[in-house]
Amino acid sequence: MALTLRLVRLGRRNRAFFRLRASDSRNATTGRFIEELGTVDPIEKNPEKQVVLKKERIEYWLQKGAKTSETVGALLKKHGIVARAGS
Repeated sequence: MALTLRLVRLGRRNRAFFRLRASDSRNATTGRFIEELGTVDPIEKNPEKQVVLKKERIEYWLQKGAKTSETVGALLKKHGIVARAGS
C-alpha cells in the first residue's frame, strides 16, 4: 500500500478549508482515508488557528514510509516537521 499525506479541499465557494489526511494513494482524494492529521484554514484571522497539525501522528506516518504531496511537504517544513528526503 502506497501511503500519501495530502490536503483535501472542503468548504464552500470562496471559503476554502483544507484537511490533512493520510490515505492510500490509489484512492480518490476525497474518498476513503486512514486518518485525519490536521486542518488548514487560510481565511482564519488568528494565525495559531490557521494551521492545526497532529505532529506526533504525522511523524509516525512519515516513519512508516508515507510520501507527501508538494504542498504538504512545504507546509510541514514550514512548521518544523521534516519529511524524508525524496518524499
